[in-house]
Amino acid sequence: MLKMKKKWLLAGLIGALGLASGMSMAAPSYPTKPIQIVVPVKAGGDTDYNARVLATYVEKYIGKPVVVINVDGGATVSGMKQVLDAAPDGYRAIVNGTDIFVPKMMGRTDISLDSFKSVAIPVLDNSTVLAVNKELGISKLPDLIEASKKKKLEYGMKIGATNQICGIAMGIEWGTQFKNVDVGNNAAKMTALLAHQTDVININYSVAKDYFKKGEFVPVVLLGREKNPLLSEIPLASDYGLKNLDFGKFFWIGMHPDTPDEIIDIFSAAVKKATEDPEYRAKMEANFLTVRYMGPKEAKDYAIKLYEDTMLVYKDAFLGQQ
Repeated sequence: MLKMKKKWLLAGLIGALGLASGMSMAAPSYPTKPIQIVVPVKAGGDTDYNARVLATYVEKYIGKPVVVINVDGGATVSGMKQVLDAAPDGYRAIVNGTDIFVPKMMGRTDISLDSFKSVAIPVLDNSTVLAVNKELGISKLPDLIEASKKKKLEYGMKIGATNQICGIAMGIEWGTQFKNVDVGNNAAKMTALLAHQTDVININYSVAKDYFKKGEFVPVVLLGREKNPLLSEIPLASDYGLKNLDFGKFFWIGMHPDTPDEIIDIFSAAVKKATEDPEYRAKMEANFLTVRYMGPKEAKDYAIKLYEDTMLVYKDAFLGQQ
C-alpha cells in the first residue's frame, strides 16, 4: 500500500511538472519579429513625426525593429481597419489622436477608440494655437473676435476633423463669426494662411514653428485648458475673461482587441522606457510637447474624458454642418 501511494505521488509530481512545462512552452514569446505601427494619415504631419520618433526609442527597448507605415484614407478609418483585420498577436499597432472619435461621431463607422485594446499614451500636445498672418495686424483674441464680426474673416480648416469642431466651439463660446473654408490638412492650412487665402487657422505650434519664429504667423491664443510652460508667452482665452477651449492633442497607441494582455504589457513597458529616455524627451520638448506616459487603463480613460469634455458637447452643431 505504501509503495502504491509513493507511485501515485510520483505520478502526480511528474504530471504537475509536465503541466508547468507545457504552460511555459505555450507562453507567448514576444516579440520575435518586426512590429508595425500604423499611422492612419499621410506622412509628414505631427502624428507621423511623433510616431517615427517614438518607434526609434521603443525599438531600442523592445529589442526588435519597429516600423512605421502610413495608411491614409477615410478620416483615419482605413488605417484603423488594417489593425483590426490583422492577427491579434501584437505585431501591428495603431497611433491616433483626437480625430479617432470623429468618424463614429459622424455616423460613418462603428470604429472608435474603444474598438481597440489600449496600450499607452506617451506624449501630449498642448501647443494648439489660433494663428493669423502677421499682415492681418491682429495679435489679441478680443480684437480677432470683433474683426470676425465686421469683416467675416475666413477660418481655414478641414471638414470632418477636430479643427472643424474647434470652429464651432469658438462660435458658441466666444461669439466668433468666421466663415468656414475647407482647405485641407495642416500643410494645406499653412500654405493657405501664408498666401492670404484664409485669415485664421487652428494649428499646432510645433508644426508651424518656423513661420512663428520668422514672425510670419502670429499665435493669438493657446487652445488649451492650461498654459504650456514651453510656450508661456502665448495667452489663454481665460486671460481675456473668456472660456478656455481645449483642442490640444494626445498621441494614443492601441492594438487589436483580442491581443493578449501579456503582449500589451510588454509593448506598453517599452513605451514607458522610451518616455524615460533623455534623448526622446529632448526631441519632444524641442517641439513644445509634454512627455507623459500613461498605461493602458489611464490612457483610455484620459482619451475618452477629453473627447467627452471638448468634442461631444458640440456634436449636434457639428453634425448640423455636414
